[in-house]
Amino acid sequence: MSLERRSIFLWLVAALTLAPAALYAWMGQFTRLLSEDYCYIAVGRELGAWQSMLYSLHSTSGRYAPAFFKGIIAPLDILGVQIMPALIVVLWLAGLFWLVYEGFDAFDSHSRRPLALAIAALILAAAINNYLMPRPLYWYEASIHYLWPMILLTIYLALAVWLAKRTRLPAWGLTAGGLLCFTTAGTAESFLVFQLTFLTCCLLAGLAWLHRSARRAYALIFGVGWLATLAGSVIQLGVPGVAVRAAATQGRYRAIDRSLLASLSRTFDGTLEALGHPQIFAGFVLLLAVGLLVALFACRPQKTLKISKPFELAPPGLWLCLIFQLLWLPLLWSHSSDTPQFLGRFSLRYMVIISLNAAFILGFLALLWRRGHINAWLQKQARGLPIFCNGLLLIFAALFALSQLGSIYYLPASWL
Repeated sequence: MSLERRSIFLWLVAALTLAPAALYAWMGQFTRLLSEDYCYIAVGRELGAWQSMLYSLHSTSGRYAPAFFKGIIAPLDILGVQIMPALIVVLWLAGLFWLVYEGFDAFDSHSRRPLALAIAALILAAAINNYLMPRPLYWYEASIHYLWPMILLTIYLALAVWLAKRTRLPAWGLTAGGLLCFTTAGTAESFLVFQLTFLTCCLLAGLAWLHRSARRAYALIFGVGWLATLAGSVIQLGVPGVAVRAAATQGRYRAIDRSLLASLSRTFDGTLEALGHPQIFAGFVLLLAVGLLVALFACRPQKTLKISKPFELAPPGLWLCLIFQLLWLPLLWSHSSDTPQFLGRFSLRYMVIISLNAAFILGFLALLWRRGHINAWLQKQARGLPIFCNGLLLIFAALFALSQLGSIYYLPASWL
């Protein structure tokens, strides 16, 4: 493939990866006001950005950044709410593109930009498709508190990578990084804790492992961000609004009396439960696509490389797949539908799952039984085997994409 055709192909792939993010951005035009959105828009239109922030700091909480931003958007009324999802998608995509682009120095100039754009778009789609993401994406109030800090932190990390490559650190770059960290520190208490922990770990890891010549620049870049975050935490915890809110909610909440072992156990259970959601699985598939895309362009095999051993079915892999399917048997057959008087013990949809499990068990048994004959046939089909595997992969990808249409439908139905 010529250089020009390869560049066109990469840009076409990058354009296709933008489709999920473009879809979520387009659906944002149907966003409506929810819950306390009415109150914040009214306060912002009446007081303005600065006075709204001061009112929040003295009466509700220490979150200074959301109140100021809401005051800026408030004059746009419902239009500001409707353009917010598209603005989030565009700015987050730009931040991810800059971050990936700065990290891909090893790639040539023709493939660096489209590859960085494709990876950034896939990461963004994986994040948006997360089962917790629809709520903050299409809820104006939640988007400012929980998505904007993620966007600004992404831009800060891209700026940090860019600054680390400079021979001299520009003052404006360090100032911009400090302002970004100070802004994100004032969005939400949970993100403040995460950001302070994250920057502390980055700072300590760099000072411990980097070469002495790079430590000063690294310490300046992340040290400014860490100090700005610490300053934001002082404001969040020390303003009068925190005491006002604590007094208003006294007795409503209590400290969690739980041991460390119990907390770790509940965290592990929650993680396993979250991994079972289809949206989370879709996110992992998209991230797998990112890894494959990078590997295809970063690790090119040598032209003289020859495969010494023919392709064949490995018994350990087949046995592992068979054991995994057998372990599902007690869980699947102990299930019972909620309304057995109407659906019977198993519903028709659940019967499909049981049938697939039985088909997989029989299929792996057949592969183990006839493995020798199958390996001989595969050696005869050496040329057509890559085409067959790629076609099978495309079929599975298409079926997986169709399975996500339901979640895409329920997303606007629930929040738009």
